[in-house]
Formats: sequence, C-alpha cells, structure tokens
Amino acid sequence: MSGILDLIYLTITQLAVTWILVGIMWFSQIVHYPLYRKIKEGFVEYERSHIQRSAFLVGPLMVIEAVTAFLLMSEVPEGPLTLLAGLNLIFLILIWLSTFLFQVSFHQKLSIHFSPKLLRNLITSNWVRTTLWTLKGLLMVCIVYHLFQLTTLGKKFLGL
Repeated sequence: MSGILDLIYLTITQLAVTWILVGIMWFSQIVHYPLYRKIKEGFVEYERSHIQRSAFLVGPLMVIEAVTAFLLMSEVPEGPLTLLAGLNLIFLILIWLSTFLFQVSFHQKLSIHFSPKLLRNLITSNWVRTTLWTLKGLLMVCIVYHLFQLTTLGKKFLGL
C-alpha cells in the first residue's frame, strides 16, 4: 500500500507544481510581458532584475516538476497511466527545450539592450510554452483521474 500512496503523493505534487507554473505562464503572457512595452527608461536594468527574480521563483519549481515527472514515469503501473505519464514527460521536455532555446536567449539579449523585435519574439515564442504547460496541466488532471480510478482511495472517497 505504501507504493500506491507514494504514487499518489508524487502525482499530487506533480499536479500542484504544474498548475502553479501554468498560472505563472498565463500571468506572464497576458499581464507581465505586454507591460514590458510600457517601460521607457531603465529597461535593461528592469530585465536583469526580472531574470534574477524569475529564476529564483520558477527555477526550483521547474526542477521539482522535472524530478516528479521522471519519477512518475518510472512508478506508474502498466496501462493507460504509462501512456499518459510518457506524454507528460514529452510535454515537459518540449517546455524545457522552448525555455532554454528561445525564452532564455531572448531574455539574455534583452538584458543587454532593448529591441522591439526581440520583445515581440519573446512574447510570441512564449505562447508555445504557455500552451504546452496548459496542456500538461490538463493532462495531469487526467492522470489524477485515472490514478484514483485504480486505487481504493478513489473508490472509497470518489465512488470511482
């Protein structure tokens, strides 16, 4: 029974961290990044501060999400959960690729000099990450549903 409880704790952690990151992405995409256009003076200093503060918040969350996604993949029982956990991991890999190939690059360049084109590229490319994280969050809801279908906890508390 501790194996299934470990799987439940791992899944709930993955779900929570993913949805925290989904919220951060949507806030950044809809509120924060568009407001970058309003900065007239001190953009480079602002951007450098943004990078440091964001890394302090988002970095540990992304690491926790990555570790729990890999553990989840290795712990799920055979069946539909294996496929869903694999898809979850694929979404995560695509998010990390987008982050380090595009967003980090654009942020680094913007921390040296402001460019409307770079800012536009940052905002546009971040839609990929926002969409992937949202899909990953919805996928985690599916994983939780399937996990609770398989467990006595789901049967006892949710009538599944």
